[in-house]
Amino acid sequence: MQLMKAVVKDKPYPGKEWHKGFKIIEKEVPEIKNPDEVKIKVIVTAICGTDVGIYNAKDSLKDSMMILETENVTVGHEFSGKIVDAGAKAKIQIARLLIEQVKSTPVVKKFVDRRSPVQLARDAHLIKFLDKYFYCSAEMHVTCGTCVQCKAGEQHVCRNTIIRGLHGDGSYAEYVTLPAENIRLFYKNEIPPEVIAFMDAIGNATHTVQSVDVKGKSVAILGCGVQGLMATAVAKYLGAKNIFVTDASHGEFTHDKLENSRFRLARLYGAKHCFDVSIDREKEKFYKTVLEETNNAGVDAVIEMSGNYKAYEDAFKVVRMGGTISLLGLPGGQMVTDFAKHIIFPGITIKGIIGRRVWETWDVMTEILKKGLAKKFVKTGFITHDLPLEKVDEGIEAIMKGEALKVILRP
Repeated sequence: MQLMKAVVKDKPYPGKEWHKGFKIIEKEVPEIKNPDEVKIKVIVTAICGTDVGIYNAKDSLKDSMMILETENVTVGHEFSGKIVDAGAKAKIQIARLLIEQVKSTPVVKKFVDRRSPVQLARDAHLIKFLDKYFYCSAEMHVTCGTCVQCKAGEQHVCRNTIIRGLHGDGSYAEYVTLPAENIRLFYKNEIPPEVIAFMDAIGNATHTVQSVDVKGKSVAILGCGVQGLMATAVAKYLGAKNIFVTDASHGEFTHDKLENSRFRLARLYGAKHCFDVSIDREKEKFYKTVLEETNNAGVDAVIEMSGNYKAYEDAFKVVRMGGTISLLGLPGGQMVTDFAKHIIFPGITIKGIIGRRVWETWDVMTEILKKGLAKKFVKTGFITHDLPLEKVDEGIEAIMKGEALKVILRP
């Protein structure tokens, strides 16, 4: 039996304390059990806000993870890797993905040589070819394919979704197995593996931005953490005309730190104005500037990434009549809202965003990453920590202290 290192979280139980933190254990290397699965060697994995919530034993995640069928789960759902094995049906699916790249990649065209997916799947050199020329990642929301949502092409809201890293083993390990239909291939040198590793997260930002037609429009992005920064960059690449960004300094994360870290990057990524809304005069300046630059109308779209109800109040103040508010951030507790005043009479559209549209969002973000956004993320220092998997606690702590943006881990 071959073993590997894995970062795990114990299963929570009703009425029992769910302890904070992760464990690093020796775990059996997963092997292919079904013909539609692939086995992947993880090259780089990344820490997501959800992982921080699992680490801190957040109540909402405790409720979700009680469905686990095992005593612990390998956490992590953002990664890049290499395919090292595949079942018979999985090889056919991989062959289809390769054929899709024939027109854009000469080396693939030569390898495919007009063969069908079934013929390619029988090639003894298929896996070796993939290892030489391709990285992979995956949509880690494993959906059922049979519910009303899936049949309507809305897999991102599948009622039976199993999220790897929460409900099944994820990527904080040396290997992971997944259904081949969830895999995406990326030709070497097109996108760095360090960026591929957090395309799951980029997809959340992309899905939120693409929920509105931002081309030529004014956009307010509330929350300038990892998701807010990525949303700023994506909105700029999709043609947003005027981008206003807000965030809030607090405690040791001072206004100067906010200006020199998050706001500095936001401006590099396309923001015209940035405001620290924890400071009253900055908040008022935010409202005033939006009105001045939109002919007193307000912004066309608000992208809410903070998960803070105070930001919801800001959203209602700056969105124009007939505008759209798209919500990705996850607030805790409840908020009282005057629906007539804030939503019905001004004709506001509110959209709740979860996950990534399969595969529409992946196609959009892949294209803009290849056009230069991936290189910009690398050059501007968006990846602040590059750590061995064993130092996952260090990465989590850096995020919680506000000292990190994107943290990647190497098994």
